[in-house]
Amino acid sequence: MKKSIIIMLLAMFLISIGATYAQGVIATQKGPSQAQKGQNVTITYTIQNNGNKDIYNVSVADQNFYKFIGTLKAGSKKIFTEKVYIPTDAEVKADFGSDATVSNPFFIGGVGVTYQDASGKTFGINSNSISIPLVSSKVTNATIPANITQVASGNANTDASQEGILQQIMNLFYSIMQYIQNLIMPQNG
Repeated sequence: MKKSIIIMLLAMFLISIGATYAQGVIATQKGPSQAQKGQNVTITYTIQNNGNKDIYNVSVADQNFYKFIGTLKAGSKKIFTEKVYIPTDAEVKADFGSDATVSNPFFIGGVGVTYQDASGKTFGINSNSISIPLVSSKVTNATIPANITQVASGNANTDASQEGILQQIMNLFYSIMQYIQNLIMPQNG
């Protein structure tokens, strides 16, 4: 019990150091309610600046794409789409071995967003991840909703050029800390 309280207080302290500015920036992604293996699907990304200050050098990236947005004025948002290919089991087996299969639902992790405030301080947040139920190629009238879960935004005071696994770990850490903060002190909205 004592250990969990210490961890919770540490999380609140780390988040309070710089999360205020990042709380106004939200990144979300949405996909189709269902898809098939071997199909390209369209994912819609929304980067929203709900804060009262402009943000600069906004960029969005994951393992498949990089998009530079530039300046995002206070109260505005940028929406764009990207195609994601869902491989077939045969393609996955060819790349990863005979036991490999495509997961169902098909999981797409969150994208990372970096931006700067007017002073040049760099922040980072992560979008939600999504799961897309896969259906067979048979025609069906049933609609299966996508399991879309918002991952709490966090921030990272990092160099904008830093990339790779360390950046992803830091983004995940800050997302978890923001999630914990939201559980402890929910925002009114």
